[in-house]
Amino acid sequence: MKKYIHYCWFGGNPLPKLAKKCIKSWRKYLPDYEIIEWNEKNVDLEECPFIKEAYENKKWAFVADYARTKAIYEMGGIYFDTDMLITKDISFLLDKETFLGVEDSMMVNAAVWGASKPKTYFAKRILDFYKSQEHFDVNNIYKISIPRIITRILDEFGFDPSINEVQVLHKNIYIYPRDYFYPLSYNFKDNKFTENTCMIHYFDATWIPKNEQIEMKLIRKFGAKPVAFALKVYRFLKRNIKRVIKLCLFPLVMYRRYKRKINDKYIQNLNNALDDISKIKEDYLVMHNPEWLGVTSATIELFSSRVRCGELLRRKDIKLVKDAIINSNVNQVVFSAMAQGWKDLAIKLKEEKPDIKIKVFWHGSNSQVSEPYGWARNIEIIELHKQGIIDVFATCKESIINFYKNEGYKTMLVRNTVRLPKKITGKAPKDEVRIGIYAAKSDDWRKNLFANLAAASLIPNAVVDMVPLNKEAELFASEIGLKLEGLAKPIPRNDLLKRMANNTINLYVTFSECAPMLPIESFEVGVPCVSGNNHHYFKENELENYLVVKNEESPVEISKQIKKCLDNKTEVMKLYKKWKKENDALSKQSVKDFLDM
Repeated sequence: MKKYIHYCWFGGNPLPKLAKKCIKSWRKYLPDYEIIEWNEKNVDLEECPFIKEAYENKKWAFVADYARTKAIYEMGGIYFDTDMLITKDISFLLDKETFLGVEDSMMVNAAVWGASKPKTYFAKRILDFYKSQEHFDVNNIYKISIPRIITRILDEFGFDPSINEVQVLHKNIYIYPRDYFYPLSYNFKDNKFTENTCMIHYFDATWIPKNEQIEMKLIRKFGAKPVAFALKVYRFLKRNIKRVIKLCLFPLVMYRRYKRKINDKYIQNLNNALDDISKIKEDYLVMHNPEWLGVTSATIELFSSRVRCGELLRRKDIKLVKDAIINSNVNQVVFSAMAQGWKDLAIKLKEEKPDIKIKVFWHGSNSQVSEPYGWARNIEIIELHKQGIIDVFATCKESIINFYKNEGYKTMLVRNTVRLPKKITGKAPKDEVRIGIYAAKSDDWRKNLFANLAAASLIPNAVVDMVPLNKEAELFASEIGLKLEGLAKPIPRNDLLKRMANNTINLYVTFSECAPMLPIESFEVGVPCVSGNNHHYFKENELENYLVVKNEESPVEISKQIKKCLDNKTEVMKLYKKWKKENDALSKQSVKDFLDM
């Protein structure tokens, strides 16, 4: 064993009593070891983004994670956290190439980390991980805590957390059970001292949020139940005081929220609507909100006489749009979906011109009860239809049609399709299975994100391209060993289509849809798409057998469908072309029938 003891102390504060006590124990049991303190003076804080940004955010424990790893890699020796106390002879450890220990979370910690020589393979793996990080994610510190990183890498070496004995892994890595180095539990209640105990880690955990540190200290002193009760009372009082304050401030908040919405973008949308109406040549117009990408795509594919119109929040704006429509001499107005303020526009149009036809093409489904904005618009449509203001209520979801017909509504099915003005082609890589997962709101439960990711992880050599990419998906992918790429923000439709074209297959196995555009868009750029059992596209068609997952929450079933589709890709693409030709004809006829009603 190289006779070095390493510890880290960043931030410039004096060492606390516990740290001094621990250092004293190191000197007692390892008297011939040189003790090296790593701090701002002897550590290159600009070496990589991880340590640089961790230091800038004053996350000293994470600065130490990098510094300890580099010290162990370059010099060998033993690293100790400043809250690690040696209690008896540890000479049996000193000939081990690498030794670490399990803590009460069943993860392997690095509060003590020994390496008998420099440049061990394991230390290099940890160091390479830190150097590969483009940023220090200050909002996701649990994900990048060193026990989590070490344990994930040790899984590859054969580490088994269920084994309660010394494990000798690949590359001579010794992993000691919890009672050796970590007999204290995090809350000090589930302790495990035995004759093997030779060190005690006191779990200062300076890296966790301050409120959690305070809560844990209280639990250690008074016990979990009294502290839980006290916190419950405190949070109840805090919550209700906030409610009273919120109630008093509600009118002001609503006014400020309203004022924020009346911004440059709102005015631009209004001007676009007035400009589009003035250019209408046909006897109908179709209004759509340009900020709703899926609705806009569907509207563009189906209708030629379109008007871009956002929300209408002021009476004067509703009047401006109403007057422009009346002066355009159109005899019917179609709302493609329903934005806030359009209800009042419909009422005003009927009041001034009773013979004008007002129709709605609804893109939603009954699952929108979980989405207050969309559900409120759905109820508005139903009420307006009952009042005779809306003449026809169409939808692109077949299962909804039958319900509303039975209820006496004048309704019909308008079939979605995709006709790209310019052919888009791509090329999937040969050495990997590239899988696209795309959704405007990937964190919406209906999009079934985690089942899709889990299914992709079951495909050999899979790489997922996800837009928009979120932190939850990144964390989940890292936990299940899935390579995940993508962009954090939504992108224009044409850019998204180009990304789709470079995939092997695309996934859209969601829990609820109306008539999704993405599966058809995927096929139109030459890439098959597996989807959920929540639309009518391939009903009673051979494609249903290849493309539709019956149980959307089963990653295994989704992965089987992916394999089945890819194994029969040539046949699937052939069947799709035939289906698409038939669907285009049905779609065109449905639009004509809708406008003629």
